[in-house]
Amino acid sequence: MSIDHFFSRVWRIISIIGFGVSLLFIYRGLPDPTAVHFGETGRGDGFLPKEEIFYLTAGIMTLINMLALLLIKNIQKIPDNQFTILFSIFKKKGGTKIKETIGHWLHMLPALINTYMILVLRALLLLNDERTYNQDFSFYPYIGIIALLIWIAYLPVRLLTYSDYLEE
Repeated sequence: MSIDHFFSRVWRIISIIGFGVSLLFIYRGLPDPTAVHFGETGRGDGFLPKEEIFYLTAGIMTLINMLALLLIKNIQKIPDNQFTILFSIFKKKGGTKIKETIGHWLHMLPALINTYMILVLRALLLLNDERTYNQDFSFYPYIGIIALLIWIAYLPVRLLTYSDYLEE
């Protein structure tokens, strides 16, 4: 088992469990109705029932995780030699290694999204709390963009670190 395999699966499982637990705790702490849009003053001016936020968030995250698994399962059905054609710049690494790395890489995307959504839900909870509503969470989109850029860069960097495939 490679470190990529271990890290991608463990992170994904921990992020799913963490998301579920934090969704339950955050649901419990949200007021009803919950502010989901905030005006220039920092006060809420758009509201949704907290049940709707719970079910929408849980449904969307379940859909994202299911679609990612479906994509990974379908990619595993592609023959190994097709990956050397698609990723011709890395063909010396071998189709099997490219296919495995893409699978691990794709497992990391829903884990990244789950982790980011934990942060977003936490911000929503804090913005709806009278004691902490004036906190600034404007840096959260930057965290998401940087995390996505790191995820995108991971695949080519990881493929470059592998040694060339030698046929026996």
